[in-house]
Amino acid sequence: MYKNYLLNACALVPKFDHFNNPYTIIVTSKGYERVNLTPSQLIDNDLKENGSSLKGAKEATKAILGTASVPPILIPRLPFSHIWFPTESIRNKYCHYFALHHVVDAKEKTFLPGETIVFLRNGRNIEVPVSRSKFMQRWNKASSYFLKDFFKQYISQPRYLKAEEKLLLKCAEVNENYLFD
Repeated sequence: MYKNYLLNACALVPKFDHFNNPYTIIVTSKGYERVNLTPSQLIDNDLKENGSSLKGAKEATKAILGTASVPPILIPRLPFSHIWFPTESIRNKYCHYFALHHVVDAKEKTFLPGETIVFLRNGRNIEVPVSRSKFMQRWNKASSYFLKDFFKQYISQPRYLKAEEKLLLKCAEVNENYLFD
């Protein structure tokens, strides 16, 4: 049976056991959970449940953002999509994933430049082996992707509006020159 691990997850932290087998610690708002999959496998499984794959999500990101390196991943959810972003290349075995809507801030470790402490909405902190500037680049790229997706879904193509609201919006589009006078 499929269990949706990512629904309430804040971060995916890769770990390795004594035999160098990968597993993931899922940081949730209620605690931690261990899963015997890599972070990429978890995201791929979740996307497959939604009719996509990690490869398809990466291609979609490249098409929308126009960038090829370290793309954020969009997982369709209602009412808003979830955006996950990696801290470094997905091929790197120490790549962490963060849910965009759970990250509050990031600070560089003062005594270890090149390491960053990420502050989550639930009050937890996670240390990642990436510089703050790289982390902020990934975070900003994910934020940009979320805004483009949000605009596309709810502003330019309002699919989730009631019929009356759609009609009002259409009337406003037809008579938009009257709105400015």
